[in-house]
Amino acid sequence: MALLLTAAAPVASEVQHVPPEQALPILGHAVTDAEGKEIGHLVDVLVDEQGQPQAAVIDFGGFLGVGNRKIAVEWSALHFVPTDAKRAITLTLTPDQIKAAPEYKDVAKPAPVVVSSPAAPAPPEPEPTRQ
Repeated sequence: MALLLTAAAPVASEVQHVPPEQALPILGHAVTDAEGKEIGHLVDVLVDEQGQPQAAVIDFGGFLGVGNRKIAVEWSALHFVPTDAKRAITLTLTPDQIKAAPEYKDVAKPAPVVVSSPAAPAPPEPEPTRQ
């Protein structure tokens, strides 16, 4: 299965139809963390009955298939910026969320999908001190 992404498309969780010359492949593409460090590769996209992407399977670590670990993450946990070669696909999960995620092993069974938690609210402004 292949999913296409356009360089001109806004960040969204829906598939958009684009001319082939504007589309970029994402399967096998490097996935980075928020700091731009490569953490894995996107190896599959899980879609619902209507063909809409719901989750991405990311392969973390390993060497030549040994020691690697795959997890399925909620589609909205990915951010796409195809014009940025170093951060074309960024995962918003924390290292602790990735470590705690169940491994995606059997494609014949429902995938345990890691859901990104909403961003923490900003801390309240300190109250002014009176003198």
